[in-house]
Amino acid sequence: AGREPELGKDQWCVTHKLFTTDGQVLPHDQCPMAVALRENRPIRNQSAISQRPDGTRVPFLPYPTPLHDDQGRLVGAVNMLFDLTDRHLADEARHHLSAIVESSFDAIVSKDLNGVIKSWNSGAQRLFGYTTDEAVGRSVTMLIPDDHLDEEPRILERIRKGERVETYETIRRRKDGSLVPVSLTISPVRNAVGQIIGASKIARDISTAKESE
Repeated sequence: AGREPELGKDQWCVTHKLFTTDGQVLPHDQCPMAVALRENRPIRNQSAISQRPDGTRVPFLPYPTPLHDDQGRLVGAVNMLFDLTDRHLADEARHHLSAIVESSFDAIVSKDLNGVIKSWNSGAQRLFGYTTDEAVGRSVTMLIPDDHLDEEPRILERIRKGERVETYETIRRRKDGSLVPVSLTISPVRNAVGQIIGASKIARDISTAKESE
């Protein structure tokens, strides 16, 4: 909140100014705590934005809960405020990364440890000819010519060990059956606790470079 509430004076909300998540001013008598007291019910999953006296804004999740006496009468309410700043920053970072991946000219593909495709950017569609709907959920072996199929288990074994495969030149197959020389960079993907759950792959068309050799 960025301020100390004035005891005996402030009502409903300790924040300097309050806004909805879409930036609209939220009157203090409409804040979650006021609603909880007025309607005698807990308020859940209704985030808001607090503006401090210095002008900074903080997204938060309130958790107001009515209090009752032993006769069941409403006597007040208690509130907990959960700062969502880190979550919002993480969401922004994910959106930024997603935009970078989607706009990349290179093919960027993720797969699980069974080789099943989990994500597919526009560069992958350009290079291999499959749409996202056509590719996600299928085995990455659909891109590998029969005489190169032995590469996939070797790559996955290195990924399981936490190794990175860099600038690996090979041949891959497009949707129309044509072959294309590519350079692959493949990295392990880990979950929040550090376990390897798959791999991300960047594939670059090196046809022009090969033709000039």
